[in-house]
Amino acid sequence: MKIDPLIAEGNDTKIRIIRILDENGALNAKKIHSKLKENGAPISYQAAHKALKKMQENGVLRCEDSQFSIDPKWISKTREFINSLEKEPDSLKDIFSRLDSDKTVSFTVNSDMEMGYFALDFAHYFNKRFKKDEGPVIFNFHFMWTVLPLSHKQFRMFKEIINKRGVYATSCEDLEYDEIMKRHWEKAGAKVKLGVKDIVSNCEVIVAGDYIINNFWDPKHLEWNIEFTKTVNDEKSLDYSEFYKVLCAQTKTEIVIIKNKQVAESLRKRALDYFSK
Repeated sequence: MKIDPLIAEGNDTKIRIIRILDENGALNAKKIHSKLKENGAPISYQAAHKALKKMQENGVLRCEDSQFSIDPKWISKTREFINSLEKEPDSLKDIFSRLDSDKTVSFTVNSDMEMGYFALDFAHYFNKRFKKDEGPVIFNFHFMWTVLPLSHKQFRMFKEIINKRGVYATSCEDLEYDEIMKRHWEKAGAKVKLGVKDIVSNCEVIVAGDYIINNFWDPKHLEWNIEFTKTVNDEKSLDYSEFYKVLCAQTKTEIVIIKNKQVAESLRKRALDYFSK
């Protein structure tokens, strides 16, 4: 598993450590500290060792014979969505075939991670299938989605969409958490507008060409997400262990996808209007 390069230059020691171990395999604390220094992290050996121990306690890392490595169980939590995507619906090709036959596609995902990965896969498939004349891809959120769990491959997919047609994201919330995630999206080249209070109603909406993805959150799980975002005062205070618990928690989010050119154009125009104000 590789961690999103959007945050490789951030100031969070734990994310830097995950990236180092991902790229180099198991290392002892001294070598990890050396790698942190090589990557420009102004951190003492004591602070690095403390971070390693904390990550071990939280189940992110394991340590055998003084060698630290990423715990496979922690990695598996971010990949549970794969099996369910293989079962229903059958494939992205099948989804688009059904949508192009004027059918509505609906299914349920079981975690935030699964929902986000599906949205990326759908937008990337659309991006490869069509020219850029269909306009940018639009994301209308209750709060800014994170891009931290993206692998290098997924990040390249995200960049391909941005570079070919552009990505615009709006968020109803505008807390410090949303500001942090906004910076991550903007580093990749996306455009983000926070505090757009009337951009969502009972669901989030993603628009790609004539296709519209509606995400209907479980209300209690949505409330949990927003309550977590309120605990973030700055990037250093972002508790990544707790964050991943929220992202991987079992929930039921209903996804309904339709194809409607007129509605899609209206939704896209409405969102883009906020960027011209």
